[in-house]
Amino acid sequence: MCVADNMGLSYYGDKAIMSKLSMDQQTLKTARSGLIKTNLIAWRTPIYQVLCLEPVNSTRRSGSGMSLGDILKTAMEVKND
Repeated sequence: MCVADNMGLSYYGDKAIMSKLSMDQQTLKTARSGLIKTNLIAWRTPIYQVLCLEPVNSTRRSGSGMSLGDILKTAMEVKND
């Protein structure tokens, strides 16, 4: 879960994220590390930034939001190409 502004910046702190997602500190660190390694987010305490994905095809740019599941699926499709 990430609430971000138009630049992808999120001001949710670790405590808020852990509470909203019912996870402990180690789980958050592991998840954050994976998202950073796959270039989905940038992070510098306390700010997260959701990074832009290269579009898989031009028809996807409808201006609508994507769920995290869709973002991860798209990232895996790009990675496997």
